[in-house]
Parts: sequence; C-alpha cells; structure tokens
Amino acid sequence: MAALACVPLLAGCAGGGVAAQDSVEADPAFVVRVLPTRPGLDIAGPGVSTGSGEFDRATLGQSIPGLAKGAKDGGLRSAATRTWTGPNGARLVAVASLWDDSEPARAIGGQVARAAVPDGTPWTPTQYGGSQGYRSDDARSLNVVVGKVSLLVIAEGPVDDEAVLRTIDLMRKASTNEDLEGPAGG
Repeated sequence: MAALACVPLLAGCAGGGVAAQDSVEADPAFVVRVLPTRPGLDIAGPGVSTGSGEFDRATLGQSIPGLAKGAKDGGLRSAATRTWTGPNGARLVAVASLWDDSEPARAIGGQVARAAVPDGTPWTPTQYGGSQGYRSDDARSLNVVVGKVSLLVIAEGPVDDEAVLRTIDLMRKASTNEDLEGPAGG
C-alpha cells in the first residue's frame, strides 16, 4: 500500500519502520530552541510557546477563521515558534507542534503552509516526499510531519529554498534526537 511506504530520509525506517515513526513525539519548545541563526539573519529572540487558542496568531501573525478551533479539535497538544528577521524584509519562522496523531498534524500543518503563501504554487522537495509546501517569488512555506510532530517553516523576502530545507532538516533531527551537526539530507 503506497500510504504505508517508508521514505527513508523522512521516516527514519531503520529505526523501526512506519510504526516506530508514527510514535515520534518531541517537545516543540526544544525543537525551535536548538536552531542556529542562518547567515544573513539577525539572532532570533526566544521561542514562543502556544496552545490551540493562539495557534493561528502565533504561527501566521493573524487570526484565521476556524484555524484555532481546528487545532483544538485536531488534538494540538503544544506548539512553539521562533522568528528571525533580516535586511530587505527577510523573515524566517520555524514552527513545531505536537499533536495527538499524525493526520491532524499533516492536515492543519498543510492549511497553515497554504495560508502563509496564498498566491504560491505547490512545492514538494524530493528529499521530503509527502511534505506540503508552497512557493512564490518572495515567500515559501514547507510542512513536514515526523510522527506526531508537525515541522513548519515559513520564509519571506530574500530567504532561499536552501535556508528553508536546512531549517526543516535541523528540526527533523531535533525531533528524532539525531546529531544536529551533520550535513543536510540530500
């Protein structure tokens, strides 16, 4: 069954396959706290922890009708964000959220990715098959789900694909307790 296929880079199949991957849980505050500052961006402030009631505002900076309720109904347990800014309108937002299971993490994370780049075209990087992303000339968003954890990066202005992919890779490694110093996945 294709839905149960194991994607090695994303799912970490060597660690027990799909069943083990679906049980992955991580502290969202830790996942965003360990991220380094990307070259060209200012050092981020501390991470901001949130619950379902503030999820839309913390993630997108605005209230989105139904998103906070969807997060609550979908089983959002906790979330954290961290934001970096830079010259010429550069902005990078990392969002980690822990859910009761992977389906709401995927569905709501995908909705947030779409809302972050409403005029974008779909983007699924080859190393993150099954991810949900959108790109436009001056914005990109990417949602990757690891077990019960949604990893979302939103970039605006002169922040390139590589910055988004490297941030997602580091968040994935932090979620699965991998070495953060290794190279980004290809």
